[in-house]
Amino acid sequence: MRRLRLFATALLLAVAIGARIAPAQDSLDIVAVVDDEPISKIDLLVRLQLVLQSTGLKDSPQLRARLAPEVLRSLIDDKLKTEEAKRQGVTASRAEVQRVLAQVAASNNMSIEQFNKAIERSPLVAQAFSDEATAQIAWDKLVRTKLGPTVNVTPQDVDDEMRRVKESFDKPQYELAEIFISVDQPDQDAAARQSAQRLIDQLHQGVEFGRLAQQFSQSTTAAKGGLVGWVRPDQMDQEIADVLVRMKPGDVSDPVRSAGGYYILQLRDIRQGGQVQPNPDDTIVDLKQIFIAVQSTAPKDKIEDAMRKINLVRTQVKNCADMDRIGRDYMQPDAIDLGKSTVGELPEELKPLARDLPVDQVSAPIQVDTGIGLFMICERQVPQQGMPTRDQVTRMLIGMRLDQLARGYLRDLRRAAVIDIRNATL
Repeated sequence: MRRLRLFATALLLAVAIGARIAPAQDSLDIVAVVDDEPISKIDLLVRLQLVLQSTGLKDSPQLRARLAPEVLRSLIDDKLKTEEAKRQGVTASRAEVQRVLAQVAASNNMSIEQFNKAIERSPLVAQAFSDEATAQIAWDKLVRTKLGPTVNVTPQDVDDEMRRVKESFDKPQYELAEIFISVDQPDQDAAARQSAQRLIDQLHQGVEFGRLAQQFSQSTTAAKGGLVGWVRPDQMDQEIADVLVRMKPGDVSDPVRSAGGYYILQLRDIRQGGQVQPNPDDTIVDLKQIFIAVQSTAPKDKIEDAMRKINLVRTQVKNCADMDRIGRDYMQPDAIDLGKSTVGELPEELKPLARDLPVDQVSAPIQVDTGIGLFMICERQVPQQGMPTRDQVTRMLIGMRLDQLARGYLRDLRRAAVIDIRNATL
């Protein structure tokens, strides 16, 4: 599971957007068309206002003019992701969208009911949130289902990486964050560099790196505020490694041209490899679920009936084999096994369970907005200080290769699309 990139805005301020955007005729103007799918000026205005709120940037006509091309690029990417997912038969269900919006609500210290009530006051904001969530969920599912099976990591690949880790064990490692601006065609190089420089200007004015990365980076690391994590120079493209080793913690680089586009690098920390302490969020758990769907807005008697059923199931489940056997009465077999995930990749409500629930012990019922579930840890691999395990290295290599494939997939969609940018002037 991947963390999804969504606006973490001061919600009540964002809801006021609808009241501040005048229903002028020019707000309905088309600013871009992506394969016959229009993006209106009002789409751009709403998304731009949400970006301003989420990043804490001080609003001004000059700033809006500078950011409008970057925001429009994000809207275009969302169109491409959503439409490609539809063509491949992949969609984001209403329940999945609501689950992500519940995370946004929680980040604003609100329940999902309070969140839904708030955004009902502004259909424009509600649609902006929903469109963003839909694009992210559908794209993530498409990447996992279409590209995931093509990733092949051989035992020799793992052996080679284990050898490199061992050789560099006592050498410096760098905690890196990035913002990536794609260059899909040679004639886009200058514009991409200008985009990167505009973002660097905002960083120098005090805007938080992670917030800009979430909104504008075209790398999959955008979902984590641009965080790449701890890396060795030999893992990076040479152009990036050359810059990285000259940086000090806290530094932000100038635009770095490398494979595929421009990078803005932020060095967060440096450590010696032999000093590495295990991160609890890197613990790997093999997770199963039995889930009964019932919306939190359903009548009280339906929710109580679902809770009775799940509690009855709980008395019958003693181990992971029981989860499979009994779960088939309630779910499709392929939905019971959630597979292996790190604690850090799991939804917030499952992280405490993943850290503390004993193996082969069924959880208490967990109610979320889309239903009530039981969960069981079938295996837990706790990271140890020192060399990573083969399983950890395998997952790391798979993740890196899948990210590269996803980036190339989106680049190919941009190249193949008919994109008509008409006017992004505000």
